Amino acid sequence: MSFYDWFSLRTSDEPMRRLAVIGGRLEDGNAAIFGEMHRLAQGRILVFPTASGEPEEVGVETVQVFRAYGFEAELSPVFGPGAAAAARDPANAAQVERLGSVYFTGGNQATIIESLAPGGIESPVLAAIRAANAAGGLIAGSSAGAAIMSKVMIVGGTSLDAMVNGVTDDPERPGMLLGEGLDFFPYGIVDQHFIKRGRLGRLIVAMARSGVQRGFGIDENTALFVDGRRGRVIGEYGAFVLDMSQAVFDARGRTFEDIRLSYLDTGDEIDFGRMRVTAGPGKRRVRLAEIAYRAPARSQRNVFAAYTLYDLLGRLVLGDPIVYSVDRASAVEMKTAMAVTVELERVRGETRSLVALTENGFRMTALNFRCTVMSEKLSAARLANRATMLQRDYGMKPGPASRLLLLGSSPLQGGSGIMAEMLRHCEGDVGIIAAASSEPRETAAAHIDALRAHGRTGIDLGITIDNVENCGRDKALVERIAGMKTLFLPGGNQVRLVETLLFRGEETPILLAIARAHANGATLIGASGSASALSRFMIAGGSSHEAFRFGVSTDAGHHGLVIQEGVGFFGGGIVDQNLFSSRRLGRLIVACAEEGVRYGFGICEETMMNARGDGSLIDVFGRHGVVLVELDPHNLELQSDSFVARGVKLSFARPGDQIDVAAGQVLRHTPAEPATAALLRLVNELVKECGAMPLGTAPTELQRNKAMVMGITALGEGTVSLDIDSPRDDRT
Repeated sequence: MSFYDWFSLRTSDEPMRRLAVIGGRLEDGNAAIFGEMHRLAQGRILVFPTASGEPEEVGVETVQVFRAYGFEAELSPVFGPGAAAAARDPANAAQVERLGSVYFTGGNQATIIESLAPGGIESPVLAAIRAANAAGGLIAGSSAGAAIMSKVMIVGGTSLDAMVNGVTDDPERPGMLLGEGLDFFPYGIVDQHFIKRGRLGRLIVAMARSGVQRGFGIDENTALFVDGRRGRVIGEYGAFVLDMSQAVFDARGRTFEDIRLSYLDTGDEIDFGRMRVTAGPGKRRVRLAEIAYRAPARSQRNVFAAYTLYDLLGRLVLGDPIVYSVDRASAVEMKTAMAVTVELERVRGETRSLVALTENGFRMTALNFRCTVMSEKLSAARLANRATMLQRDYGMKPGPASRLLLLGSSPLQGGSGIMAEMLRHCEGDVGIIAAASSEPRETAAAHIDALRAHGRTGIDLGITIDNVENCGRDKALVERIAGMKTLFLPGGNQVRLVETLLFRGEETPILLAIARAHANGATLIGASGSASALSRFMIAGGSSHEAFRFGVSTDAGHHGLVIQEGVGFFGGGIVDQNLFSSRRLGRLIVACAEEGVRYGFGICEETMMNARGDGSLIDVFGRHGVVLVELDPHNLELQSDSFVARGVKLSFARPGDQIDVAAGQVLRHTPAEPATAALLRLVNELVKECGAMPLGTAPTELQRNKAMVMGITALGEGTVSLDIDSPRDDRT
């Protein structure tokens, strides 16, 4: 019997079961999900905090939340050291029968299995849950409570681990762990935290290893509701559906081809029997005026980082299908030098893209994209040169005379010193492109006045996001820009600047003219937000505290760190600005860790970095200085319930010092003591902002406070080492 015949037979015989498969971090205020659970459970539910490391606290809190939504809710005693014994107690099975519906919190999914089916033997409580479900009751679960839903259960491991090392039976060895779930959800393998934790790779490996041909990846604060043989997505984001029935892959797991990938958004429905999707209300085809991209992103973002896959698919949905039908992104496992690339492609006549513009922003449904995953081992030379790939020269390499000036704040702030220093490295008239500003004319005029006070001429080139297409057609303007000796990008919204220069994803004639001028020796200046836009990865929002607690978010409307593609003229690492006043050291560390970038450059106010020629040597000028952040990828733990970074090296370069990017060190020409003092000030402010506790704090106190831990070690010569262990906020 073929898989399709087996699948059709099984689904036709399935009882009209009711499930709520929730991707984790279910927020108390998600009335839509709680409301649907109330309807399906008929207002009665039994909470199992079995998976949690703090079951009593989590269980009581969860019961209170359900009661706030009008549920008759109780706490099951199946948790803690006596969970397996409690699961054999007929009284606890009777409690399941009386309430009729159950909810599993997050934590460790293996604990649920060990409690309800130790040694593969089904307990009376599990039997009662199955009977209640068959009678029309709801089985709901979040995070670990979702992982147990399928027959094949993903126990642990990251996407990169899975792709590079495959499946392992030893939790101490690299790779992903598979186990046997409780088989409540018969339609495929379930994975959770899917978009936030970049779990496409591990779901593909789990499907290939087990032979299960359909997979469902559900994101945080989002649920896939099952009512009989129909499913419906409700939540903050959506669910990915993978179909590997036609996929081809090699035995080593290095290449997976022709996987069909779909994304179901809130309100979308799916018929599990026929695997057909009905888009939610208000969804329609993309209009011509809404096409936002005509070229690939040439993304350097880690494909398994938070929301990278979602962003990549979103570009294709809003892309011109005639000229832009395929895009890709990669991730590199530094220990083994393995690179994994994920490619998404429209399939002519089969792919469908639907969108809706709601009060909550852009929503999309993307059906039947072709997904290919390829792995290759990088040579030592390619691995060593990977850092230089961060720089984009647009086919025009900067010459020895080229200068890239990055300012930590506006030169109009803090007196005239930084403006005078900036102009000391410039020639000729200063062409101003104020596209980052919400008031570009006023911003350009203010800088022209300031330049005049220093005896220099400023020219407003008049380029904004609203007119960049027309400006690109003005050959005289393009040639004027290409011939200038100094081009200045004032601060503002860095996203607006990038979307101007890379309009609809394309390299505009204006951007190419800037690149040509810079290659011919011009000085290119980026101030404040525009400085961060000139690096390959751009920090576009979020605080240090949010970065540690929530990781990466897809946009500034949600908690977390927002990272997007930058223009890429600066290839040394990720740049952040206004470091003293805005306390951004933590978010710079997290950005480097999430995107696999070795170096970060935190530019303080009234400070300027001068990257000469190829950018391998940087001079520091101004008032305060620059923090050089260096991360060792071997000492990072990501895509888990915690952010862990050991031995983060922080060096402070004061004005007059230099940064050797190739060696990753500060060439000190000034006393080290003030540099150490500046670093300690920044780190202590970070500790205070995040409420971090010192290393050695008692585990019970850390658990009670859900606290971040930071340890600081002075290394001398203006350098410290920082150890960070931050729990991620994951209300499961």
